[in-house]
Amino acid sequence: MCIRPTVRSKAAFTLLEVVMAMALIGFILSAVYGVANGAMQLGKSMSSARVAETRISNFVTQWRDYMETMDPGIQLTAGMEKVARGASGNLFIAGGHMPFAWERQLKLADAVEFGVVRNRETKDLSLVVRHFKLNPKSRKADEFNLIAELPILDGLKEMQWQFYEPEEKKWFTSWDPKKNPKPPLFMKLKFAFTADPREHEYTFWIANDLAQVSVPQALPPQ
Repeated sequence: MCIRPTVRSKAAFTLLEVVMAMALIGFILSAVYGVANGAMQLGKSMSSARVAETRISNFVTQWRDYMETMDPGIQLTAGMEKVARGASGNLFIAGGHMPFAWERQLKLADAVEFGVVRNRETKDLSLVVRHFKLNPKSRKADEFNLIAELPILDGLKEMQWQFYEPEEKKWFTSWDPKKNPKPPLFMKLKFAFTADPREHEYTFWIANDLAQVSVPQALPPQ
C-alpha cells in the first residue's frame, strides 16, 4: 500500500491569517467611515452656511426695499428707551406701508417696531418685528395694540443702528421725532452673530423729500 502525504489546500487559511484579514478589513472600514463622516459634517456645515447667508441676504434686501420706498409723512423713533448691551434700542415706525409682513392683514398695520431682546438662558440677542394697529377706543392719538410678533434674527451678539442727519452732517444712535420731525437721510445697520466672527454692516438710503435737504446728496462720512 502506498500512502501519500496530505497536501494543504490552497484555499485553507490559518487562524493568524484570518485574524490579520479581519483586522485589515476593520481598518479599511474605519477609514472609509471616517472619510464619509467628515464629508457629511462638511456638507452639513456648508449647507448651514448657505442657509445663514441666504437669510442675511433676504433680511438686507427687505430693509433696502422698505427704506428706499418709504412713504412720506412717516414718524421714526429709535433708541429712546433703556437698551440691552450690544443693542441700540427699539426702532419704531408709524405710518406708511409695512415691512416684513408675512400675512395680508399685517400690510394694513399702522405701525411696526423692531425690538432687540436678550435670551435669559443663552444671553444672545434676538431681533423681533412687531406690528401694531391703532386702538380705536383710545382717547390718545398714539395708543397702539400689538397684533403680531415674530423673531427674524437669532443668536446675535450685536444689533445696532445709526441715523444720518443731513443738516448737522452727523450720525446719531437715537432719533427723536420731536427734535427731528423728518426722517433721517441714511440708516446704518450693523450686526454680528455670537457663532460667527464676521461683522455685517449696511447703509440704506431713506426715501426723503430731497428738495428740502440743503446738502449735496452724497454718501455720508463713515
